[in-house]
Parts: sequence; structure tokens; C-alpha cells
Amino acid sequence: MKLFPLATLALAAAAGPAFAATLVGSGYEQPVFLTAPSGDSRLFIVEKTGRIKVQDSGGTVSTWLNLSGQVDTGGERGLLGLAFDPGFANNGRFYVDYIDKTTLSTVVASYTVNGAGAVDLASAKTVITVAQPAGRSNHKAGWIGFSAADPGHLYVATGDGGSGNDPDNNAQNLSSNLGKLLRITPNAAGGYTVPTDNPFVGVAGNDEIWAYGLRNPYRNSFDRQTGDLWIGDVGQGAREEVDFASAASGLGRGANYGWRVREGTIATPGISDPTPPNLTEPIYDYGRANGDATVIGGYVYRGGADASLEGKYVFGDYISGRIWTLNGGTATPLASPFGGSTLTSFGEGGNGALYAVGIDGNVYLLAAAVPEPAPALLLALGLAAGSLFTRRRRA
Repeated sequence: MKLFPLATLALAAAAGPAFAATLVGSGYEQPVFLTAPSGDSRLFIVEKTGRIKVQDSGGTVSTWLNLSGQVDTGGERGLLGLAFDPGFANNGRFYVDYIDKTTLSTVVASYTVNGAGAVDLASAKTVITVAQPAGRSNHKAGWIGFSAADPGHLYVATGDGGSGNDPDNNAQNLSSNLGKLLRITPNAAGGYTVPTDNPFVGVAGNDEIWAYGLRNPYRNSFDRQTGDLWIGDVGQGAREEVDFASAASGLGRGANYGWRVREGTIATPGISDPTPPNLTEPIYDYGRANGDATVIGGYVYRGGADASLEGKYVFGDYISGRIWTLNGGTATPLASPFGGSTLTSFGEGGNGALYAVGIDGNVYLLAAAVPEPAPALLLALGLAAGSLFTRRRRA
């Protein structure tokens, strides 16, 4: 892994508001995601080819997990997702989403780390598998995550299975787990149970389904402060869309986001299916101007160090490399460190810092986070405040 001093790219103001991206890593092999456990100073970078690398605060990089022998990487397949259990600090458990080399199915599996923090390969347990259509290597999605507003339940995003116009109509088929957002409760011993409040429990439709009508929800996120859900669903030939579901209104329980009938806010060209009566429109969509063609869903920045971004959703486009903030339905362009066909994902550090990664192997810090005071410092401040209060009373 190539290591080097941090380099800050001052980006042209003409491309958007004043903004700087700091290059914090390079030499990764087709990175497609970045995340970290809450409060952890390390960065965990997911490589499409089957490895997860860990980069410490000093820039040292090592391989944390190597699944390259069991991951198929053809087309949009690969190791695509990583999520840390909300209890990771105590149970050491995390989850990965990949396409299995033998079956070509989507596999979500759990692993645990040992007392030294190394991954115990023997701890692997399959949580859920989703069969993929034969001969189609695109639309595998791969994002998995937990919401602070819905603890203990793992959300799994699946694409429609590939090809054009969703030929099997998987996204609208409630008997298929493709083109969906699934919600399950992983078991520590492997497998899962279905939450009893899932929308299709006891009625027609697969019990695991939480929401449907998705084409390729490749990159999504939960707001670390509110638990709200944001989905970046890649369009086909006309529109790219961002979907939203607030935690306060049920995180999109039973929502139908419209595909294949709808592409963004328009009827899908060439599809004559009737518009679903229960359609949930995207919070934002955009067309193919300026070379845009593949939305990369992002994060609501909660790092506290950049007031211009605080509370705003930051997302981008893979084909154009452009980046925007979304606030109140209005998208504002930011200058971007990425060229075309490079940006693969945004990511959050354990303290809320915002990052972005490119398929060229580069990792950028987009916005830092205000460090939380260490426990010793908090104690010292508390003692100092107590002493001051005592002195004032004596005075």
C-alpha cells in the first residue's frame, strides 16, 4: 500500500462553494465503500476484489479480512457491503455483503473479531442469501446497515437482478427479494428472524421485505443523528433518484419506490405498466445533463467541524464525478476531487467525519469531525468546574 503525507486539493470555486478535499489514502484495489464502528479512529475500506483493509490514524494500512477466494467480481459483483453490529464494542460482530463465487448469489454473512481485534475466520456464519438471475452481472446493490432509530435490525438492499427494464419485474414482485430493502434480525448463531412488524408478515409478500420498487440501491445511509433513511437508487436511461424515509414516520415501512414502472419522477420509457397507486416519489431526482448517469448515495454530515455542510445530505454521481449537497429539496454543487467514472462511495468515520472513495484507489476526507473529549478530560473539566463552584460559594 502506498503511503504518503496528507495532500489537500483546493478545488476550483467555479465548480461550487469553497471546498477542500484531503487525500488521506491511496493504492487501494477498487475500493467501493468505507465505514468504521462508532467512536473508532480507524477507517475500514472495502475492496470490490474481496478484501477489507484497515487504515489507522497514522496512515498505516493492513488487510483485516480477505474473502477474495470466495467472491465473484465480474461486472457489478464483488464484496460490496460492510456493517458493524451496534454492539460491536462488546460482541465484536460485523456483517459483509458479497456475491458468492460458486453460486453467484448475494450472501450476507457475519464474522467476529477475537480479543486481539483480528477477524476470526472460523466465526463465519451465513445470515441470509438471495439468489441472483443467471447470466446477469449488474444491479447487485450490496449496501447493508443499521439505524440508530431501529436498533438490532439489519437492513439489506438488493438490486432487481440485472439487465434492462427489470425483465422479470422483480422489483414489483412481493414474492421476490430482489429490487427490495429487506429488514431482518440477525441471529448470533447465523440465520435470522423476521421482525413481527415488517409490513408483509401475515399477508401476501415475503416476510423479509421492508420496502420495494428499487432498481439498484447501491449506496444508502442512515442519518447518525436522526436515524432517517436515504437511498441512492441508480437509474436506467433518463433519471437518477434519491429516496428518503424519516424515522419519525416509520422509515418507509411498506414503501413502493416505483421501479420498473417509474424512473425517478417520470414513467419509465418503454414500460406501459400502470402506475402503482401507493407510489412513494423520490425526494430528489435529476437527468443526464453534464455527463451525470449514476447516482452515488451519500450521508447527512454530522461531524460538527464544517458549518457549511452540517445537517446537509452529501451525494454524487459516478459517471460525471460531480458532488452535491441536498438541503430542503435543493441540490447545490460542490467542487469535486473526482474525474469521470471514479467516485464509488461516500463513507463515515467513527466520529462522523465524511469521506469519499474512488475506484482508482484514492480515499479523500471531505469534512472532518469535532473530536469528542476523552473521558479523562471530561473528568478533569468536571473537577475543575466543581472546584470553581466551591470557590465561588466560599467567596
